[in-house]
Amino acid sequence: MAYIHAETVREVLSPDRKAKVDILARHDGLYEFREYVERIEGEPYWSPVERSGLYPTREEVERAALDAIPWLRPQNPN
Repeated sequence: MAYIHAETVREVLSPDRKAKVDILARHDGLYEFREYVERIEGEPYWSPVERSGLYPTREEVERAALDAIPWLRPQNPN
């Protein structure tokens, strides 16, 4: 997905490929994430569902995304 205010530095698709998270490096030096889910109304499209605040580092925004979005977390096989 293209953004005017930022560059996508990482895109993560859910295992079923029905959701995704974009990690963004904003042009002002901060980071944010956005989560989308696939919707189908005629043609499939990505619908926004979660948007983060602003973070000073990529590590912090990735940690916040892990905390906020359950499917990003590693699954425990037990």
